[in-house]
Amino acid sequence: MKILQRLTAALILLQPLTACGPASAENPLPLQLGFYVAADTPCANASNATLLLLRADGIGGARDFCQFLSIRQLSAQDFLVTESCADFQASEAEQRLVRYQIIDAVSFKLSRATAEQPVLSQPIDTDVFYQGYYCPQSSLPEPWRDNDLSDLGINIKP
Repeated sequence: MKILQRLTAALILLQPLTACGPASAENPLPLQLGFYVAADTPCANASNATLLLLRADGIGGARDFCQFLSIRQLSAQDFLVTESCADFQASEAEQRLVRYQIIDAVSFKLSRATAEQPVLSQPIDTDVFYQGYYCPQSSLPEPWRDNDLSDLGINIKP
């Protein structure tokens, strides 16, 4: 049974990326580009500790940035993503494998994934290390409310 699970996982990992919903070559995940705040935080109370910025090429916060290296669609809502994450203080980037579970076009969960984990299995809640939802830039506190993100290819200000 484990061999069958690993073969199935390997076949899924080798499949090409396919689009889902609003996903495109510029935005391979079907999520609105822009700011996301931790699920238990109101947009108006966002902070460095709770805020992430989703770009077409990766996601990052106050201390690090994770560049998307590869994205594999597992289902309409699940994506397996290999990321190269660099801490702004550290010199070396580290690769990690994570699963983006898309709740809808403006919210998602992130969970850790491993090569040994059956890809088709649902992540258990203890694997989830971030859950967030989209915040319109105008609803965020300073300094994020007035940041110009157009140089990142993100035009989200009203």
